[in-house]
Amino acid sequence: MKRWFLIAAYFLIGSSQAMSFYAAPPLLYLGGSVVPSDWQMWEEAMSRYDKEITTIVLHDSGGGDSGAGRKIGNDIRQRKLATVVSGQCSSACANMFLGGVSRQYAAVGDTKRQHVLGYHGSYNKITKTLNSKRTADYFVTMTDGKMSEEFVNKFIKLENKAGLMRFMHRDQRSNPTAPLTQLCNGTEERSKRDEQCAILPDVDALQKGVVTTWEARVIPEPPKPSAERATFASWQSTATTLLAYEGN
Repeated sequence: MKRWFLIAAYFLIGSSQAMSFYAAPPLLYLGGSVVPSDWQMWEEAMSRYDKEITTIVLHDSGGGDSGAGRKIGNDIRQRKLATVVSGQCSSACANMFLGGVSRQYAAVGDTKRQHVLGYHGSYNKITKTLNSKRTADYFVTMTDGKMSEEFVNKFIKLENKAGLMRFMHRDQRSNPTAPLTQLCNGTEERSKRDEQCAILPDVDALQKGVVTTWEARVIPEPPKPSAERATFASWQSTATTLLAYEGN
């Protein structure tokens, strides 16, 4: 019998929904939108579990605040934690993922969903315009130089916020002939990315240091990110009590 603990870790900052943090030591699941206050949630989670957590599972996130993503990613690296991606993980979520000292795709579970990592630049929250001052340094460092500055510029210079460089697992594609890496400019139809996005031949996630192995890790399916909206005050008042969930 496994006991799951939900850290009551939801912030509402303006109209933004923060990430959901679920702890099931040695795993910590992070899913949903990334906001600046997630750094405080991360610190709280680490103070509670410290040495109990060895692996961060990043799941079901289209990203959000790039600064928070990099900050948490750097702390993951400092703590020498592993990372696993389950489902879609893009932008700030994918930046966090790079912090892992070992980085893996999750194994395909009963849901048969594809696990994908997506990278692009940093954008103004209001105007959605590209931050042209962002450098490639974070990506070059986190991949131990496997991503060159020239390569990183292919995705951090994407003008459209909806654009992504997408990395797929070689053994998890529904179509075995589908590309391992796509560069999408953001104008494509989601259902037609395989045909409409640019293919980067001879480029894959392992070669570029996005993951450290093709071996997929078997983990329990992530819980669905909470749609509950809570204030910082309500987090403070309930954070001392963890809600337990029973499961096999």
